[in-house]
Amino acid sequence: MSLKRISVLLLFCLLSVQAIGAASRTYELTLKEAEHRALDTSDQLKSLSSTHDAAQEQADAQFSTLLPRLTIGANYQYVTEVPSISLPIPGVNEGFSFGSNNSWNVGPTLNYTLFDMGATHDLYRGYDLLAQAREEDSKNGRLQLLLSVRGSYLRLQLALEELRLLNSSLELSRAQNRDIESNYKAGAATRLDRVDSQRDVLSYELQFAQKQAEVADDFRDLLAQMKENPQGDLSKAGPPQVQNVAVELKLDTLTQSMQAASTWTYTPPNDEHPQIRSQELQAESAEKQAASSKDELYPKVQLAASAMLQYPNVIILQTVEQNTFQVGVSMPLFEGNRSRHLSAEKMKESDAARFNRDQTRINLDRDYDKAIQLLQSLRGQQALALDDVQHSQDAARLYYQSYKGGKVNFIDVQSANNRALLSQVNAARIDAQILNELFVLQTLSGDSTSHGT
Repeated sequence: MSLKRISVLLLFCLLSVQAIGAASRTYELTLKEAEHRALDTSDQLKSLSSTHDAAQEQADAQFSTLLPRLTIGANYQYVTEVPSISLPIPGVNEGFSFGSNNSWNVGPTLNYTLFDMGATHDLYRGYDLLAQAREEDSKNGRLQLLLSVRGSYLRLQLALEELRLLNSSLELSRAQNRDIESNYKAGAATRLDRVDSQRDVLSYELQFAQKQAEVADDFRDLLAQMKENPQGDLSKAGPPQVQNVAVELKLDTLTQSMQAASTWTYTPPNDEHPQIRSQELQAESAEKQAASSKDELYPKVQLAASAMLQYPNVIILQTVEQNTFQVGVSMPLFEGNRSRHLSAEKMKESDAARFNRDQTRINLDRDYDKAIQLLQSLRGQQALALDDVQHSQDAARLYYQSYKGGKVNFIDVQSANNRALLSQVNAARIDAQILNELFVLQTLSGDSTSHGT
């Protein structure tokens, strides 16, 4: 073989490989991977985390008010006129000055609130409880995000399964159409059979195109939750080994997810659920802040100590160290009921949070009971659906055999084929509903762990 022919052959192989790579792309993603990517990139979770961090910083800042405060200060003053006096002493012409034009002092000061009826401590506890509430909000945000991602993943799983079933029905319809075309040419099939067979193929092709567009939309939704930009055209996305698919999506199948679901556990919601816990903590926080405002009505004792290096020493022109210690007692006599109104405001906020807590508990218990009852019903439906699939497939096969024997019309075959497809789609949808209810039960249980395969 000449060098020129070898070069042409290599070029042809290279172009063929590139064409195959361009014609089909593969995207693999498990449920666990989807959960982790969404949790790592979610701006909503980052916002909730920042909100919690801000609340914790506020609590830490308030805690510092419980400790002594040490400061250092300096002051400088210049006056143009210094009081002086002339003494009536013979031979002394200069007067005596009371101080200096320049004066300054510098040194540390220690301040501490010795007693305030616990107002400062109650305020700190209020902010600390609020930070804990924000942490529970962050946990609940994680739960809701996981539920949302799982729902999106499940919708895509179901759409892919339905597309696969449609493809199987389409292939069957085309095979039957080829048989009828052969029979028609041989005079063993009517023109009506031929037209009905062609319409049947077109109907499945239309359903396939519609479902493929739904797959593309569901895939985009899932990518958006993981903050991933779709690469290229997704209009031809679908399951592997299916015709007219340019982007092969390899996800956990519904069967794999159903097998994994057998190990999942769930418990009724309790007081530790993040939604309930958050409301309770907010109520306690408001109570502490109300107590702090009310404590402002009582006497407050404050201590202060300083060690200053100053000049002059009153009227003596020399530098001296001046140590001072102070005790101050203060109590409001009239403030227009400001503290009482602030305390009442926080108590109302506490009541509102507890009302929300009670309603949240009712809603969670209701949703849990509904999910349990629906799950039980779906499990019963699942057994019936599997029987229906088996019988529908047997019936479709028997109808076609009867048609070939001339015992039934082709329209009966079409009806049997459609019934078989609908039974399989219905069974897949029941499986998806069961998985969705299990996801809901995990969320209601407060379980934020990953349960992907």
